Amino acid sequence: MMLHRSSDTIRRMASAVAARRTMILSSSAMSAAPTPTAPPPQKSTLFNVTQMPAPLKLSPSGHGLSAVIASKQLAREQARDLRADTEALALGIERVTVGDLLLTKKYEQRGAWLWVDTDASAFTAVKEMTNANVGALLVMKQSVLDVNKDGVVSDQELKQGRWDDAVAGIVSERDYLKKIVTKRKDAAATTVGQIMTKKSDITIASVDMPVLEAMQLMSEGRIRHMPVINHDRTMAGMLCLGDITRMVLDEHRKEVHRLRGYVAGGY
Repeated sequence: MMLHRSSDTIRRMASAVAARRTMILSSSAMSAAPTPTAPPPQKSTLFNVTQMPAPLKLSPSGHGLSAVIASKQLAREQARDLRADTEALALGIERVTVGDLLLTKKYEQRGAWLWVDTDASAFTAVKEMTNANVGALLVMKQSVLDVNKDGVVSDQELKQGRWDDAVAGIVSERDYLKKIVTKRKDAAATTVGQIMTKKSDITIASVDMPVLEAMQLMSEGRIRHMPVINHDRTMAGMLCLGDITRMVLDEHRKEVHRLRGYVAGGY
């Protein structure tokens, strides 16, 4: 009986030893086996310079990033030039003087030669205005202008006529209507000196006055005609509100044309 138990015990021990040995061998085998390594990470191509596509080249048809950049640069330059031209236009109008405006007209259109004597009839004055297609005349003293007293005022004598002594005033269509027509007076029997606007009531401009300033004075005073004098106070001409209006409209028309050309791509 004791022998049988000893045999069982020995078998159990042997089995345990065998199991232990198997476990040890398995562990050794696992330790000896090469440890599997993870596959090397794939190199990112997002910032891989060597795998980036070649830079875009500007094709003859103008496609690509370079063309876009060049187009934007051109647009910026055109906008800058247009802004500079617009500012120059605004400054240009402000710098134009009354004398500059008169010089754009022919001498016979400046109004310096359009005058009538104080003793002439109102009918004569209206006839002169109608023939010259103007709305006002300078009223001057022929006795002062006629330096050599030959009864004729030459162009040279007219040019030497000064505002202070040779000019008496202005006669306009408005004067004729208000003081002749509405009062039923005889135009042939009424002198210009009787219906004219006196010199003391007239706003005058010098050749150095800015056109915009003259326009403001004329608008505020409801004046359509303004005498212009030179530096020596001789007569330079007659400024008409229509002259200023045409100049301003011409400048703005040029600006509109410039803007249209820019929008259309032809700037």
